[in-house]
Amino acid sequence: MLQLTKSNIVEYVASRLDFFNPHGDIKVSEIGEGTVEEDGDGFINFVFRVSDGCHPLIVKQSRLSDRRGFGIEIDANRYRLEYRTMQIRHAIVPDLVPAIYDCDDENRVIITEDVSHLRITRFQLFKGVIFPELADQVARYMAATQFYTSEYYLSAKEFRELSVYFTNSTMRQIMDIGMFLTQVVPEDTVGKPLDPDFEIFSRRVCADPKVLLARQKLRHLFMSKGECLIHGDLHTSNIFAGPGECKVIDMEYTFCGPFAYDLGYFLANFIAQYEAAVFRPFPDEKARREYKAYCLSVIHDTYTKFCDYVCEYCDADSKPEYHNIPGYQEDFRLTVLREFIGFAASAQLSRISCEIPYPDYDVIEDPVQRHNAKCLSIILCGIFLTKWETYTSIEEIIQDILGAEEIYCRNIRKN
Repeated sequence: MLQLTKSNIVEYVASRLDFFNPHGDIKVSEIGEGTVEEDGDGFINFVFRVSDGCHPLIVKQSRLSDRRGFGIEIDANRYRLEYRTMQIRHAIVPDLVPAIYDCDDENRVIITEDVSHLRITRFQLFKGVIFPELADQVARYMAATQFYTSEYYLSAKEFRELSVYFTNSTMRQIMDIGMFLTQVVPEDTVGKPLDPDFEIFSRRVCADPKVLLARQKLRHLFMSKGECLIHGDLHTSNIFAGPGECKVIDMEYTFCGPFAYDLGYFLANFIAQYEAAVFRPFPDEKARREYKAYCLSVIHDTYTKFCDYVCEYCDADSKPEYHNIPGYQEDFRLTVLREFIGFAASAQLSRISCEIPYPDYDVIEDPVQRHNAKCLSIILCGIFLTKWETYTSIEEIIQDILGAEEIYCRNIRKN
């Protein structure tokens, strides 16, 4: 297997792509050399940007070791699933997924369009940048790619074959442990250990019997409810955005899972952004209020538009078995509402309480304010996890966000 480097990558790309000009205005960089704002915060893959002046490309190689040397157990063949799922998703929503050009089985490499003329959403959000169309774009991406890979649309045979092909058990296990399992007793050897600097406070929520039960029920849904092809790692670092444009990247965690999972994982970032915005600096309080209102609108609109799009696709293209079923779409909306907030809370609780980097909070430089943001978020996760099966509207979820903020801030002012 050829290990790609900046020295050999131009020759390699020219050997794979007829349209690439090795004598053009060549630019080469390796992801990780630039700032986190430019390159993101990924841990696993060896990724290069290559351009001949006309064709900006991403060259991504899967190796047995992770890029940062964390010793993560990973499947070296994950590149093939990512290539195939990108083909499928690009065919469904070509405006929202980068073009994909090549898959090299011998060297475990895929080559795709480089979309870095856009910006990584997460690091723009830290600056208070607002993307007015993002909720609609991400909702349409999720709804279309999930509906058209589900049994609502595919024949039973096609859906079973898709589910088997995208089993992706190794990558799936990373998310299983990382998002649902937390060590709360010494004899637990499976879950992620709590952050020692935050352990006492975190344990109060993580070890709550109601929270433990909720997370195991949600984990079971994640592991067993294979409704459609999901992204599996849809957070704001994997979404590039700009005026009127959005591209979703990094699909190696793909498998068939619940409709609500990607929605929950994505919106967990906006819940985190909201809680961080309560405590991080802004130019003035008006800017803080406007940004917090934007975060709440993304949470509300992404859920609402996602359900609207799925129902629209179902009306137009579902199989006859799903036509004219009274209450079916209303039940879908309610199920997605409850599951997405459960998935969001479990994922967020792991990221905050364990030693997994979480840039949405890490960006707060003041340690006291960062601590407050994390405490508020952990409390809110506990609320969501004890109530996830009882919610009946997205407005109730937003009211709980506002209520937790009001109570927490009132208490810290007293102290």
